[in-house]
Amino acid sequence: MLSVLLTPHTLRAQEILDYLPEDALGFVLIRDVSGASKKCEQLMQLFDVASPAPLELAKSSTGLDEGLDFDGDVLAALLPGSQSTDPPEPLVVLPVADYAKFAASVSGDDSGEVCRVTIAGEDVLVARHGPYAMLMNVEHRETLEILVGLEPAPVALVAPWAEWLKNNQATLAILPTGRVKLMEMGRQGLAQQRQLWRQEFGEPELAGVLAQMQQSMAVYQTLLELFGAKVNALALGLSFSDANDLRFGMRFLLDGPPSDSAEATDAVATPLAGYPDRPFVFAGGGPTSGSWMRALTTTGVLMMKRSPELYGYQNFDDEAWQELETSFQDLTKSVRSATMLMLTGEKGDPLFGNFYGISTVENTREYLEICKKSVATWNRLEAQSSSDIQLQWEIHDNKVAGAEACELLVDVAAAARDPNVPLFNWMLESMFGKDGKMRMLLVAVDEKTLIAGLADEEQMAKAIDQLKQREMGLQNSADVQTTHKLLNSEAAWKFYVSPQGCVTWFHRLMDELFGQIVQQPAMEIPEYEAGPPVGVSLHLHQSQADIDVVWPVQALEALADFIKKCKEL
Repeated sequence: MLSVLLTPHTLRAQEILDYLPEDALGFVLIRDVSGASKKCEQLMQLFDVASPAPLELAKSSTGLDEGLDFDGDVLAALLPGSQSTDPPEPLVVLPVADYAKFAASVSGDDSGEVCRVTIAGEDVLVARHGPYAMLMNVEHRETLEILVGLEPAPVALVAPWAEWLKNNQATLAILPTGRVKLMEMGRQGLAQQRQLWRQEFGEPELAGVLAQMQQSMAVYQTLLELFGAKVNALALGLSFSDANDLRFGMRFLLDGPPSDSAEATDAVATPLAGYPDRPFVFAGGGPTSGSWMRALTTTGVLMMKRSPELYGYQNFDDEAWQELETSFQDLTKSVRSATMLMLTGEKGDPLFGNFYGISTVENTREYLEICKKSVATWNRLEAQSSSDIQLQWEIHDNKVAGAEACELLVDVAAAARDPNVPLFNWMLESMFGKDGKMRMLLVAVDEKTLIAGLADEEQMAKAIDQLKQREMGLQNSADVQTTHKLLNSEAAWKFYVSPQGCVTWFHRLMDELFGQIVQQPAMEIPEYEAGPPVGVSLHLHQSQADIDVVWPVQALEALADFIKKCKEL
């Protein structure tokens, strides 16, 4: 009889999120308050931040200490008001080891009944519910009385995040009711900003400025609408491993599954396969699906249509917009995977050189022909635009290391050069080369593999040779492997950003800038010690999107050391 009564639900240990109302707008959850505080304290010590530990700071500012279980979890939530126009009602749930001691410390009722107390100089209501103390503002007594009478139960909406939530030291979540509120606030904010701009820039002579500001506002409006249409709930989480590796995660519950997500779940062997083990700025990539790429291109064109003046496309008719979207989709629909790499480069190289991409497509020769047609379409549409900067691409057949290739060439300097601003002209030459022309070579390595590069034929030949040795190179770097092991193994898309490489590239930029302006080298930048890159992964599954950013502890130590060196200059 006992085994029948002990159902899985009754056996399940209740946890703090079981006390969260289903209609909550959102919440902040701190796991193991004492442990989380220690992890934050260690991070602050690493970066020489002089501040009390978060837990001690919270105790001193609130006066709360006696009777609380600081090895437990803390929950703060916003609940909807009784009317849609009412402000949210805040709720705080604290773990209690001895409720009588806690109640005595705030002069409350040790029976656990709803009572009024003073905490940190503010009058609030407090009541006991299971192993927790619930706190709300005094005007929300009715809500608190309802809450303490409810039976704790799991919140179905956060069930997909259950394991992730357990592993986070801190989590901020916005639930569907909160998303609706945020959307309303966003729309109101945009409307108010538009009204303010019309008042401040209503004079006829400021009409151009107002038009530009309204164009930028249209972009924000589009992003807001896309967010509201696709995202039901989202959460941000922070966690530390036992070794003090730092992980920042983002979780999204989507309105329906990602486009053909099943097609894009088989990760490429590694997004770094075929790239040389050399100092880099960033690298990564993953598999794609045709419908996924169509969704991205459609969204991109939609963004352009909402503010066409930014691109000089305000005179485009429906046929022109359709041509533009079709040309973009033709370029992407047969791509099955795409990876990229940006090397730090050497002194004298174009700042935007040393950039490579490897893609797998259905057929490389067919893709090169599609590329030619899409470029012709782009050039024709660009010629119809009213933009002062019209980028016309040249495309030429070529051969690289015996392989079929296309050379894409655009004279950025000719399109954007300003005779009245010599420094701007120098910047174009520094970015793309002395002639200000950006060259890209697209090479059909085999029937399925393309390699692209902002590089010359000699550099591309070396890149192709490296590609043929896929088992060697950057993917086997010890530093990269340190980061790779921390990323979500199920994630199809993975990226790596090298802090050392970013600093090296930035120093090159500063040297160019100082050399042009004051004819002397840039201020010396301290050496950034080599170490693991920062890792980013994207995992699409069912109706969810998971993004994780990981900082290996060695990368945190290298960053802290670099900051210390900069302060000592």
